[in-house]
This record gives sequence, C-alpha cells and structure tokens, in this order.
Amino acid sequence: MATFNAQINDLVGTFTDTDAMDQFLTDGLKQLYSVLSPEKLAECATNSELSNSPSTLSLNTATVGTVLSVTRKNSKGFHQICRQISPAMASRITDTSDLMHANETDPVYFIKNSVLNVYPDPTASQTAEVLYLPLTQIGNADSSVNNLSNDMEYIVVLYAAIKCAQSLLATEEDDELYIPIIVSLKQDYVQALNLLGVKIQAPSGTGQKRANLPERRNQPQEGSQK
Repeated sequence: MATFNAQINDLVGTFTDTDAMDQFLTDGLKQLYSVLSPEKLAECATNSELSNSPSTLSLNTATVGTVLSVTRKNSKGFHQICRQISPAMASRITDTSDLMHANETDPVYFIKNSVLNVYPDPTASQTAEVLYLPLTQIGNADSSVNNLSNDMEYIVVLYAAIKCAQSLLATEEDDELYIPIIVSLKQDYVQALNLLGVKIQAPSGTGQKRANLPERRNQPQEGSQK
C-alpha cells in the first residue's frame, strides 16, 4: 500500500512540509477516537497486562490514551471487571468491614498521579488487563496504523489531507484551485464517517479570506417592514 505521504499528495497536490503532515495525521487519529462509538473504539484498542512485575501502569506516556476497561483474574482464572474508584477512597479498599472493600471477585482500580493501580494487587497467576486506546504517533512515511481497519485509516488520511490543503491555500492563496479540493475532501470525510455510523460535521474552515466572501448589505431582518 502507498505511504500516507503519497496518498495525501495524490489528494491535494504537492505538500512538502512532512513535519506538519505527521502532526495532521496524528491529530486525525485523535479526532477519530473522539467521535467513534464505544463498539468501534473497542476495535481500535490495545491492552497491557499487569502482574507482580509490573503491577501498575503509567498513563503519563505518549502512547497510552483513554482507558476503556480494566479486568482482573480471580483464583478460578475468570476475568472480573474492575470498578473504578476515586483515589481518595483507596485507603478504604483493604478494610474488610468497609463498604468500599475490594476482593478478587469485586476488584477495583484507581488512577493517582497518572498511574493506574489495581486492587487486589495483580500477581503472576491472577493478572490484570488494561484495555486502552493507543496514541500512535503516525509518520507520513507509514502506510498503516496498528489496530485501525482500512476504512478508519482512510478517515485519518482524509483529515490530514484537509489540513494540508488548508495550509496550501493559506500560503499560495489560490482559491480557485484549493477551495474545491477542500470542499470535496470534507464531503468524503463526512461520508466515510457516516459509513461508520458517525454523524459529524467536517473540520471547520477552508482558509478562505473573509474579504473574499459575498457581503451582506442592507438585508432586512425577518418580519421587518420593507
């Protein structure tokens, strides 16, 4: 498959700022995550296993995004869903007489200082699994994104292409060339999202200068006397 750079240049013409293209692609992935349904997000997710080493997961990294779910195995090997609690309640989960008490059939997790903790503590045999969205840094020389289907990848490419075309319009100021390209790309972007069951507006703005838009002069307000 062609690289994302080649795909975007096929859509918008020559765009040479590869650093900007990388950022647009990465932003496109984040935008896609923000609009997908929980079912579609689960298709994009990856997981990390926690055991006795490591027993926690740092969320303060460039690759770990939104946590979707946390489970922990009990002594019978069944995954139990962990309920999330406030870190302020963490001191109560070890007290067997407390309503907040957690055990292997009712495990919990909490996030404190950007670290995800599971209780009871995961062990080598009773591991925990954290399902989350990977914040992949996408490069223009890449040709695929891990955990994304082809139709989702294409949406990311379209998003980046729109941003590249808007950048070209801003620098070259060729309205006749780039505005039709941007409008067409936005239509394709919306249609591709609609096919995934997402109803959304296209990324705002074409980059067209306001001075180039038709002026509204002396238009009476609705219901006013002529």
